[in-house]
Amino acid sequence: MDKALLDKIRKCLALGRSANEHEAAAAIAKARALMDEHGISRSDVDLAEIAEATARASRTVKPPAWEVLLSATVCRALGVSVILDGVGDRVFVGRGPAAEIASYSFAVLYRSLKSARADYIRSALKRCKPGRKRQRADVFCEGWASAVFLKVQALVPELGDDPLVERYLQERYPALVPVGARTASEKGRSTDGDRLQGCMAGEAVDLNAGLKGGAEAPLALS
Repeated sequence: MDKALLDKIRKCLALGRSANEHEAAAAIAKARALMDEHGISRSDVDLAEIAEATARASRTVKPPAWEVLLSATVCRALGVSVILDGVGDRVFVGRGPAAEIASYSFAVLYRSLKSARADYIRSALKRCKPGRKRQRADVFCEGWASAVFLKVQALVPELGDDPLVERYLQERYPALVPVGARTASEKGRSTDGDRLQGCMAGEAVDLNAGLKGGAEAPLALS
């Protein structure tokens, strides 16, 4: 559907709330005429406000728990929803610019955690066997992501699900099914120390104060 046309209709509907009665009536009449001419419903206009933006992720149908926590952090901060696409990347869904900001924010967090993971492997796990190294690194990442989520939870009030986004998802993706997360295996020796180190590293992350600004300011790290 023509985005420019939908934007024009939305502007007319917005003018329909003008205090000037004549201006409001003319704007509403123009919106109705455009909708009738092009077969556009009010639902079409409303849903056109919803946008999608994709962020590269682990590309697996069962992502690691730490990656799910990062997605949840972004959703909590910006009031968006997230789904997996066909290759396992993250697709953020929200109103206006929120989806694009969420995609950027997730990418920042994802890169930061991957960097922290690599540093931890070099400093603490270089003598581990490959399987054990992956396990302990994953536990570290879960601790890091959990700490960052709790920081955001303390900063940002719960926005709840957006009914318009939920309706968009139901209409655009009627066959969505829940996807589980892959937690790090607890086999072998305790990994509590790795989780604690991850939590400490995550707690040290300085979330940009603009996070409190909602969808107008991206989630950033400094």
